[in-house]
Amino acid sequence: MYSILDDIKNNSLKKVYLLFGEEQYLVHVYLEKLVKACMGKDLKSLEGDMNFVRFSGTATDVKEVEENANTMPFFAEKRMIVAQGTGWFHKSSDEVASFIASIPETACVVFAENDVDKRSNTYKAVEKYGHAANFEELKEEDVKKWICREVDRNRKKITNGAVDALIAAAGCDLAALSTELEKCFSYCLDKDAIERADVESLVHVQAQDRVFEMIEFVGLKKQKEALKCYYDLLELRVPPMKILANMQRQFRLLIAVKDLKGRGLDKNRIAEELAMKPFIVQKYMNQAGHFSMSDLKKALQEAADYDMAFKNGGISDRMAVELLLIQYSA
Repeated sequence: MYSILDDIKNNSLKKVYLLFGEEQYLVHVYLEKLVKACMGKDLKSLEGDMNFVRFSGTATDVKEVEENANTMPFFAEKRMIVAQGTGWFHKSSDEVASFIASIPETACVVFAENDVDKRSNTYKAVEKYGHAANFEELKEEDVKKWICREVDRNRKKITNGAVDALIAAAGCDLAALSTELEKCFSYCLDKDAIERADVESLVHVQAQDRVFEMIEFVGLKKQKEALKCYYDLLELRVPPMKILANMQRQFRLLIAVKDLKGRGLDKNRIAEELAMKPFIVQKYMNQAGHFSMSDLKKALQEAADYDMAFKNGGISDRMAVELLLIQYSA
């Protein structure tokens, strides 16, 4: 990520970037930074801009993207092409690798993906001709630093107790924490510092705990109970995208626990590997037993697809979560 910031600072954008990783909030943040640096506007303001094109989904056609990249910019230095969720970096493709190698200097192409195969020739092509940035899920200490930077950026202060309360409520998910911080900034408009009491008065529910319960019902095929959990969270004003982010986090943990258990590790060894408490690992081991590995991986991908569909305006945030719950609790 620091390489991207240096490119922006030095006004020397590369012709291709690949943003990927578990922390999709940072993927979106850095996508916005690159768009702003190249086009001088944010994503929302670029609707209809002649020098900007965005593609989304696995049906994206390589030749169409290549044609747009090769089109000369109109009264500007560069054209920008954003391609999200194409799946082009899950395996090797000579066609995609050849396109990446031939991107002209008059274009900046940014790919945003959930996960990639670093062994693929498509990934290696990006590394050779541009930059690939992996946004891994942050550790708790790094999340605390991120919270403090966000608070400082908004010209506020925050107590250690308030930081701990935020993480207890929203976990280490940056998208969820960003939502909670916005509430805190509005609530503490006339205060210099955000305190623990402010956070506790705003955050009435630990979404992760309720989402765990909701996923339990999904695994047991208790659709009515799963949807009730969801509607309860909505009544408590938990944003649907925060719920979806917590669902994605839980699916990732279930996949990791199931995989490690399948390798013969006991709950104490798994706890060491995942930096979790053994009793929490046991809960995840029990819940993972309700799902096959293929279903968990498919659910994680579907969650990412619904998230992308919402961001592209193809579906409402509430409907995105509902469809996912209905699909896997049927």
